[in-house]
Amino acid sequence: MTDRFSLRSFFPPALTLRLIFVVVFLFLTAIGYAFGIYDGLIHNNLNAALNSFIATLLYAIPAFGLLQLKRWARLFELGLSILSVILGFVIMFSYNMTMGVVTIIPHGLIAIYLLSKDCRKAFGFIQD
Repeated sequence: MTDRFSLRSFFPPALTLRLIFVVVFLFLTAIGYAFGIYDGLIHNNLNAALNSFIATLLYAIPAFGLLQLKRWARLFELGLSILSVILGFVIMFSYNMTMGVVTIIPHGLIAIYLLSKDCRKAFGFIQD
């Protein structure tokens, strides 16, 4: 009998569907910033390329860690999400209402989920 490859075997069994949504959002955002690196290099704007590179790392690294249920990734992303919510309020009241709301909503939902009992249980902070 041969063992068949299962995508489910790659992921930890405690990984929740909502955590997968968070990881997908973070990876898609990182991919968007990767295009910013390319755009900055094409237009010879090294400052924009460097900013996009840093943003890519800030989204991709915790996304990979969350996918593997690493505790450091949860804390790192929780801190970034809370910081993004604060930054979203600053943007909303001083620059652009729409951009502020677009920043606050996804990062606020991520922070709420990462603080939830379901997420803490998946990361092993709470036992059954």
